[in-house]
Amino acid sequence: MEERREVTNGGSWQAKAPAPRRWLPFALFFAALALFFAWYEIIQFPHYRIGLLPAVAIYVCLLLLLLVWLAPGFTISRQWLLRRVRGPLGAGGSIAVFLLPYLIYSAGTGDFRWWACARLFAFAALPFGLFAAVPVRRAERMNWQDALILLWILTPVLFGKIGGIWNVPVNLDFMSRVFLTAVGAWAFLIVRGVSDSGYNFHFSRVTLRDALIALACFSVIAIPLGFALHFISWNSHWRGARAFAFDYLTIFLFIAIAEELFFRGLLQNLLEGSLRSRAGAQACASIVFGLSHIRHAPAPNWRYVMLASIAGWFYGWAYRKHRSLMASATTHALVDTIWRTWFTLQ
Repeated sequence: MEERREVTNGGSWQAKAPAPRRWLPFALFFAALALFFAWYEIIQFPHYRIGLLPAVAIYVCLLLLLLVWLAPGFTISRQWLLRRVRGPLGAGGSIAVFLLPYLIYSAGTGDFRWWACARLFAFAALPFGLFAAVPVRRAERMNWQDALILLWILTPVLFGKIGGIWNVPVNLDFMSRVFLTAVGAWAFLIVRGVSDSGYNFHFSRVTLRDALIALACFSVIAIPLGFALHFISWNSHWRGARAFAFDYLTIFLFIAIAEELFFRGLLQNLLEGSLRSRAGAQACASIVFGLSHIRHAPAPNWRYVMLASIAGWFYGWAYRKHRSLMASATTHALVDTIWRTWFTLQ
C-alpha cells in the first residue's frame, strides 16, 4: 500500500501511516481486553453452572459494549465515527447499535425483558436524539442540552437504578456502566462534537507522573484528615499483588474512566468555557463530584462529600495538566484500590 503524506501545521510534509497500521493501537487494546475477559469468564462461569450458549452470548455482548466504549477513545476510530454519525439518521443508527448487545445477550440467555430493553433505549435515545435535533449553539460552553443529558446519564448511576437489566448469571450492573459511559462518549464527542475532552486511551510517562503526583498530594491531605474526622480506619485486606492488580484494573475500567469522563472530560471541560476560569471549573466539578457521594451511608454523608471533593480537585488537576483522562482515571483507580485494600469506613 502506498504511504500517504499530510501537511503539518507548520506547512511541511510529514509521512502518514497507512490506514490499516493506524488502526493497530485500537485493535491491540481491544484484543487485550477481549483476552482478559475471556480468561475471567473461563475462571468464574463454572461456579454459576450456566450453559455454553449463555456464556458465549454474555461474552459477545460484553465485547460489543467494550467496542462502542473504546471507539471514541482512539483518533482513528473517532474520526471514522465523526464522518458517519451525523444528523437524525446517524442518531437513529447509533441507538440501534447500542441495543444490539442486549438483544444478543437476551437471545442467548433467554433473559429478554421489555422493561429492560425500554430503559436501554431511553438511556441512548435522549442524548443522541436531543443533540441531533437541537444542536448546541456554543460548542465550547455548557449549554442546557449538556446539563440535561449529563443529569439523564448520571442520575440512574447515582441513585442505583442501573440494575435489573443484565441478570444472568447474576446482576451484571457493570455492563450498564459500560453502556452509559459509551452513550455519553458517543453523544458528547461524536454527535455533539466536544473537543479536548481527554477521552483518549493513550498512556505515557507524563500521564503516569501526573497521576502519581496527584495521588501523593491527595494522600498527604486525605489520610490524616480521614482519621481526624473518624471517617476511615486501618483495616488491611492485602490479598497479594495479583488481587491488587485485578482490583485496580476493574475499578479503572468500570468506575474511574466513567466518572472521569463525566466529571472532568465533560463537566469540568465545558465549565471552563462558561466560567472562563480553569481553576473555577476545576473547583465546581470537584464539588459536584463530592456531592455525588452524599447518599453513601450514613446519608447525608458530609464527611464523604468533603473527602470526595478534595479527591475531585486532584483528579481535576491530573486531567488539566495535559488534558488526559487517563491521568485522572489512573489516580482515581489507585485511590479506590488503596482504600479498598488498606482502609475501611468507620
